[in-house]
Parts: sequence; C-alpha cells; structure tokens
Amino acid sequence: MIASLSNEKIKDAVAIKNNHGRYRNDAFFIEGTRLFTTALDAGVAIQRVFFTYEFALKDANAPVIERLNKLGLTLDEVSPMVMEKLSDTQTPQGIAGIGARKNFSLVDIDAAANPQIVICDGMKDPGNLGAIIRTAEAFATDTIVILPNTSNPYAPKAIRASAGGIFNLAVVYATAKQELASWLKDRGIRLIVTVPEGGMDIRDIDMASPFAVVLGSEAVGASPDIIKMADVTASIPMRGITGSLNAAAAAAVFLYESFRKRH
Repeated sequence: MIASLSNEKIKDAVAIKNNHGRYRNDAFFIEGTRLFTTALDAGVAIQRVFFTYEFALKDANAPVIERLNKLGLTLDEVSPMVMEKLSDTQTPQGIAGIGARKNFSLVDIDAAANPQIVICDGMKDPGNLGAIIRTAEAFATDTIVILPNTSNPYAPKAIRASAGGIFNLAVVYATAKQELASWLKDRGIRLIVTVPEGGMDIRDIDMASPFAVVLGSEAVGASPDIIKMADVTASIPMRGITGSLNAAAAAAVFLYESFRKRH
C-alpha cells in the first residue's frame, strides 16, 4: 500500500491533476466510479489506478475493479490520506487515476459525414466548458475544437462537468483561427458564430448541412476576428429583461435546435 505523499507515482498524478496538461499534455486525471466506467466504455486507455481499501470493500465497486484488472493494470492501493491528496473533490470516492488522451487533428474530421462541430473560443471556466461538452455529446456533435485562451477540456472540473462526454468526442486543438476557417471553407463546412444580438434567428438557420458553431467566452462572447470570418452570425431570440444567457445555457439552446432540425 502507498502511504507516502512523496511516492513518485503520487507526485506524478498530483502534477497531472494540478497542472491541467501543462506538465504532461498526453495524460489527464480521472476520478470516480462513473467516470472510470464511461472512459472504459469509450475505449480510453487507462494508464494508472489508485484505490483505497474501503473502496474495494464495497460490492457496488466490484465491476469497475474487475474491468480494470482485466486490462492487466497494476492497481495501487493507497491510504485515505494519500487519496485525499490525489482527489479533486471534497468527498473522495476512493478511486482515481491517469488516462491517456486521444489525439486528434483537423485531418481526422470527416467532412463527408455531415458533421456538427462545436468551436470553443476563449471560455475560461472549466465547469462551463465541461457542461458545453456534455450538451454537445448529448446532441450528436462529432468534434470539439479548442481555440487558444480556452480552458483545458481535460481539467478535472471540466471532465466532471462533461459527465464523461468528452471521452466520446474528438477534441482538436487549433492554434490559428484563420487556418481553421480556411479548412472549414475548403470542405464546405459553414462557420456559424453565435453573438448576443444582431445575428440571424437560430430558428431560421439551415442546420441540415455541415456546420461548425463558435461559442464565445462567458464575458465578451466570440472574438471579433472570428466573427469577421463567419458565414452566418446567429442569435437566440429572447424577451426577458436580462437579455442574455450564460455560455452553457446558450450552447444548450443552440445545439438542441440543431438536433431538432437534423433529426
């Protein structure tokens, strides 16, 4: 059993958790029975697993432990104190570990498959980003594109907020907005950029053909440079006094409207 916080495996896992990809951008931290199950169902490669004795005692946890053992992994038992150090939640479930990211690029997107792509531009809150990813996966999105200055979608809070939906999507990191816009145009994929007001009513937009929709930051929305590249700017009609939705709520409205039209 690992009881020391100075253990190299523990230090490595904590660094991956806390640095959100800057320490090792090929790995991510994962915690909790449900997320492990979702990751395994999606074919995610699990690299390391830590668990407590109390976790292993519960019959309800036997299936996930059995699945992990079948992968030939070495499951490291840790003390409750070590699990508290590993955990990113106030109440640790007793299982945590490291998974390998799936690496995708723009060339992996199949434009012939009539894709729906979500582009996240400058979102700072990992909880909001994860909620958008969860909604996108629920409404048949194929790909999430992450632009610069956007929170890490593999941060622990983002993964939890996505309810593991991130494991079922292709996550692409795009560093140049102009290059992305040109790539979309060359493949006949329209670029739709959401704006708070002044855009086309989302109910009037053709969403049957391939498109990519840009969802901007919580504070200022999409950046001006990508708005200029848009084939269509889109707004959600509203009548309330506040006149706005937060990023995750706006994404849910838009993506549901798209799903309704496409299916």
